[in-house]
Amino acid sequence: MLKKLFIFTLLGIALLSAYLYWDYSKKRTVITPYTYSFLNSFDKKYETEHAEEVKHAESAKILILGDRMGKTLDTYKKNLQEQFGAALKAPPSIYNWSVENEGLFRTIHKLKMLKKLPPIIIYFGASSELLEKKFRVEDKKKIMKNSATYDDERLISLIITFPWLSKVLYKNVQYFDLAGFTEYKNFLAAPQKLEEKELSFKFFEYEMKEMIEYIKDKKSNLVMITTPINLEVEPKEVCAHASSDNVIGAQQEIEAEIKEGAFKTAFLKARELSNITFSNARSFYLYGRAALGVGDLKTAREALLKASVFDCANWRGNAIYNAIMKAQAKKSMVQLVDFDQFMTSNLSQEGLYFDEIVPQNIFYQSMIKELGDILKKILSIE
Repeated sequence: MLKKLFIFTLLGIALLSAYLYWDYSKKRTVITPYTYSFLNSFDKKYETEHAEEVKHAESAKILILGDRMGKTLDTYKKNLQEQFGAALKAPPSIYNWSVENEGLFRTIHKLKMLKKLPPIIIYFGASSELLEKKFRVEDKKKIMKNSATYDDERLISLIITFPWLSKVLYKNVQYFDLAGFTEYKNFLAAPQKLEEKELSFKFFEYEMKEMIEYIKDKKSNLVMITTPINLEVEPKEVCAHASSDNVIGAQQEIEAEIKEGAFKTAFLKARELSNITFSNARSFYLYGRAALGVGDLKTAREALLKASVFDCANWRGNAIYNAIMKAQAKKSMVQLVDFDQFMTSNLSQEGLYFDEIVPQNIFYQSMIKELGDILKKILSIE
């Protein structure tokens, strides 16, 4: 009997050891618990195919990074240079390295390809963060557990000191090996889309912190611009609390009253509906529209902001990304232009945006003026 027990114990230990080794071998050695990394073959190809861009980026005095939002600054580079006037013998060279559909994680990766960083880097992006797939929603519990480990000062200190411990302390997740941009077609169910947004906020926070620390370590200056959110655009997809016929019927009734100009009635009904459909983007949108109709701008801003946050279609920026950006800028004492707050404060005005994404020229001019003042102060320190 004892012999059999001994054999079973040894067998159990062997099986457990085999499992632990198998689990350990599948994991990657990482400090920050990202679920993605870039292939070496991609780096070599990028450096060859974009050698001219890399050269311009390294030699610029001011480097602009970001996605389509950063690209909009092409129109204003001359305006920005002209603000320096006689303060400098020659206007600073500006190179815009922003790329359509580029998430922050790609911006950081290509920034690390530079042998030297320009004195000033402007980041204007965060409108394309869920256009690529870099994690699985099914791994949410593991990802959040890994995040909790990373956020624990004692545990992360151990991982930094002994990186191999990350394979012990972090849960195993599916890793994504990235190369060129591949658009993500999102076919998730509504509840999972909200979970996906939640996870993207966590990764964005880590990425923002990483970018700030990297730029500061390289003795460069970072200026960030928050992404303007067009609050008057109706949410393109509603994820939660909209399947009920009663809810949809109530929304249609409120919308009809808004169109008829019965704003007071619509406002009361929309307020009640938004309280019981707490993550329904359309309910908040209607509440905001009704609030605008009765002249309650504070309520309108709050409701329309929530509508944009809960919009489940990943087609633009999000107030949460902006909040993360502002928090990290404050914590790290990084200069920030709050373009989104400026646009939101003008909510009652007509013609704020050129389209669903891009503000009108007059508002860009004000933002560029503020940005120019910051850049002049930075350059005067050098």
